[in-house]
Amino acid sequence: IDKDVSFFQGQIYHRLSKLDKAMETYKAFIKDNEGKNTYETTHANQYLNECVFAKEMMNKPADVNITNLGTTINTRFDEYCPSITGNGELMVFTSRRSTTVGGEIDEGSDYKFFEDVYYSRKDRDGNWSKAFGVDGEVNTPTYDAVLSIAPDGSEMFIYKNNKNSQGDIFSSSYDRHEDSWRAPEKLPRPVNTSYFESSASITADGEKLYFVSEREGGYGQGDIYFSKKTNDGWGKPKNLGTVINTDLDEKFVFIHPNGKTLYFASNGHQCLGGYDIFKTEFLNGQWSIPVNLGYPINTVNEESTFSLTKDNKTMYIAAEYGDTYGERDIYSIDVSNYPLISAGYESSGYGTLILNLKDAEGKVLKG
Repeated sequence: IDKDVSFFQGQIYHRLSKLDKAMETYKAFIKDNEGKNTYETTHANQYLNECVFAKEMMNKPADVNITNLGTTINTRFDEYCPSITGNGELMVFTSRRSTTVGGEIDEGSDYKFFEDVYYSRKDRDGNWSKAFGVDGEVNTPTYDAVLSIAPDGSEMFIYKNNKNSQGDIFSSSYDRHEDSWRAPEKLPRPVNTSYFESSASITADGEKLYFVSEREGGYGQGDIYFSKKTNDGWGKPKNLGTVINTDLDEKFVFIHPNGKTLYFASNGHQCLGGYDIFKTEFLNGQWSIPVNLGYPINTVNEESTFSLTKDNKTMYIAAEYGDTYGERDIYSIDVSNYPLISAGYESSGYGTLILNLKDAEGKVLKG
């Protein structure tokens, strides 16, 4: 194999879960390019480590049950970013299906239908109703994607990318009298900037907003920030720091209704491949080391958008698992027997190690 081709062949094997072949190909590529410091050699080593980790995770799968939500929710087109209310009865999500407002295709980009926001309600038997576009003023003929819905169902965060707003977070409030959603309003500075902002999740009390931004001063591509509510908007955002953010990309964030458990998607922590979902807890004033949710929730492909019920028993995730109807589908995952998720904050197994580092003379080092 031509050594310029073998790097990409390794990626193909990797995405097909042919991990032994992928590792063999990556190793050959690394050997053939020994001493070189290029994009490909750096990533070949990263991907090789991902294959090793993926084999380990796949040999000890988590005790979860994954179910495709079926054709009441999914189509042959893309469905993603499912978000559930705290009571578990309303789900909103984004789709690029032919029934979007205007029914137009993005001929300037990927020739897929534009995004719209859809919703489904759970009936008394626990089944999801057929999905329809949300009522009101959220959906337009161009890109309209839901980022999340507030736990009480009163507010949705919307992502817009058009000629007037390129990569910004908007908020739409629910009008209970009209049973519809009001026109989204762009969040002011300092949440939105001239840089790319995406993904947003609000705490149950409405006091903190977690979001992703590529603004200056971060540690990588997208970083996760949080902002506190003020009398006239949102306060100055704070970066969650290097325990959470990496020199690569954090692209999705979900704060659990308990306000202390944070989930996010990243390709900068130890992954199986692509983006994986991680969990961290806020303990003793700091975030714990993120933990990969493991296989089969995470796979060698991308898993990045999801929502979790308040009782920690059911996850709703967008993924390209083996039984999709086309592209990304929305699945429910029963995690009630998976302690990493179902145990919840109060009974989780996290702890904090506090230590002092001393020099050779026994003097405590500051910082």
